[in-house]
Amino acid sequence: MEERKTHFERPTTTRPPSLFNLTLLAVLFGAAAGFGGYLMAKTFKPMTDVNYLDLINNQRDIKINIEQPLTNVADKYQNSVAGVYRPVKTIATVGQPLFNEDQFLGSAVVVTSDGWLMTTDQVITDQQGVVALNDDLYIIEDIKIDEFTGAVFIKVDGQSLQPVDFQLTDSLKAGERLFTNIDLPHSFYHTFYATFLSNIHYSVGQYLSSDRIDYYLQVSDDLSNDNFLAAPYFNMEGDLLGLAYKVNDSEVLLPAEYLKQAVKHLLNNTERPSLGIWYVDKENNSGFTELGNFIFHPTLRAVSFNSPAYQAGLQAGDQIVAVNNTAISNNKTLTSIIQNYRPGDIVIIKVSREGVEQDLEVKL
Repeated sequence: MEERKTHFERPTTTRPPSLFNLTLLAVLFGAAAGFGGYLMAKTFKPMTDVNYLDLINNQRDIKINIEQPLTNVADKYQNSVAGVYRPVKTIATVGQPLFNEDQFLGSAVVVTSDGWLMTTDQVITDQQGVVALNDDLYIIEDIKIDEFTGAVFIKVDGQSLQPVDFQLTDSLKAGERLFTNIDLPHSFYHTFYATFLSNIHYSVGQYLSSDRIDYYLQVSDDLSNDNFLAAPYFNMEGDLLGLAYKVNDSEVLLPAEYLKQAVKHLLNNTERPSLGIWYVDKENNSGFTELGNFIFHPTLRAVSFNSPAYQAGLQAGDQIVAVNNTAISNNKTLTSIIQNYRPGDIVIIKVSREGVEQDLEVKL
């Protein structure tokens, strides 16, 4: 039987939706879903940072309040940063001395909870001073000087103080953001400065000593103002990187690596070790690409007479390659390695002499 096909369909008023209507429907549905999500989120966790109603109304100047970790850390470490002042007379009506900028000597930071603070010998060298920490004033009871760095430790009658943390040397990076707090005489709050670390290995001399600090840190700001004496500089995590210090015509930071060692010697009541040589840091000296430290000085004895190095047989012209299997490198200089030991410790120093390597036992 032949199949019949329909040749005519009854007209209808129903039309397929247009592209414009579909687009409008999608926009309205998306806006409703977004607003519903906002209301649900606001129910469980109220938010005041972003106004989504303004966003829907095409307002472009939306303000987002982002938490600033730099400000929070700076506020936290205000409790660890003190001001050191010249002694002044007590005002009878107030019951305590009043300080101004002329009496400000420099900054200090708390390194032990039982009252030891650290500053530098450019701030104070004796017990004639007053320490302002938080809302308390302290008289200096004792003082110790680390001649290697120029760091000075002052003891006050304080308990449950908040010590600072020290930065790990290997994680230093040029360009990272730093900040400092400096005590302000006429305010409970400190003066706040932010800057950048510009150089992580700055040497002020061509010839270096194993018994003196061999490198410093530099920041991008000018530290020549006396208000910056011993100013502590922290990274974004709140770790201490260094204390502001003046060396010859340079304003630098005493590195946290050597300051941390000074604290260790203070707590253990030990002295710093001595090796007794002058050397050239090949990797960190312009014009050299070789690793290691070359024992040499043009006018002084490169190996001090009767020093531990002299007694062990080290000679001018030797190239020190490693100490106790720790290779000399950009981040591990001879001086920094030696200063991790104590007087009396025995170390094995690997030297290259006329192209031949040998191990020498040295008693520091």
